[in-house]
Amino acid sequence: MPIRKPAVAGRFYPEHAPTLRRTIERHLAEATSEPAPDAVQAIIAPHAGYPYSGLTAAHAFKRLYGKAVRRVILLGCSHHHQFEGPSIFSKGAYETPLGVVPVDEELAGALVSDFGSTCSQAHSGEHSLEVQLPFLQMVLQGEFQLVPILFGAAPSEFHQRFGAALADYLTPEDLVLASTDLSHFLPESQANAMDKRSLNQVLKRDASALQNKAAAGRCSLCGVTAVVTAMAYANATNTTQWQLLDYRTSAWASGDTRRVVGYGAITMERQVA
Repeated sequence: MPIRKPAVAGRFYPEHAPTLRRTIERHLAEATSEPAPDAVQAIIAPHAGYPYSGLTAAHAFKRLYGKAVRRVILLGCSHHHQFEGPSIFSKGAYETPLGVVPVDEELAGALVSDFGSTCSQAHSGEHSLEVQLPFLQMVLQGEFQLVPILFGAAPSEFHQRFGAALADYLTPEDLVLASTDLSHFLPESQANAMDKRSLNQVLKRDASALQNKAAAGRCSLCGVTAVVTAMAYANATNTTQWQLLDYRTSAWASGDTRRVVGYGAITMERQVA
């Protein structure tokens, strides 16, 4: 069974399991969101190093605390490769210092059969999916499987179709996670303005508008393709309660307001009785 070994443990997050657990527990304790495991169908979380974006990510993951999930569809964008279509890690498992999470090979294989898959090497050194896994391992109840998917091009109608089609493969027992940071290397005042536009556009639930405004430079999300895909999925499943849980920039941790990266956490939920 091919196992995708950790590529950024010791750099983006602690490589030793006890330290990693304590770090995540601290972030979850500091996060002010409340668990809503029965409601959450999808989340958007940042993927920088934990000292910078871990607290923002924890606001999204805390909503999942105690949720029993069958499968997690991890959506991200490659930082190192450009390619059309999805790159689906379809066999084996992803490993973190907290253990091994198997791929749902049946679902992944069905998606490969129906949509294709390319650039398998995109997963080897990519951090955007890996950094989400330790949080998932800490907050979800019981064992779960993965379908890790990376994109390598700007969002298009294909990604909206792909996201909407996921609704035909998944059930309420599944979770979709889109991994993205926001603007990069702007002065904090400019980053705040750009990130506000980007986050507000997501919360309007219009994937086409976000796609177009990102292409025009009016919105900035490095994982915009993953976000557009998750938005299409949430809309297709009538997941109507979308909420911004936290926003901050890297200046919160570094103190440097001259060149910052923005981070946001969004939950996409359904109404529950």
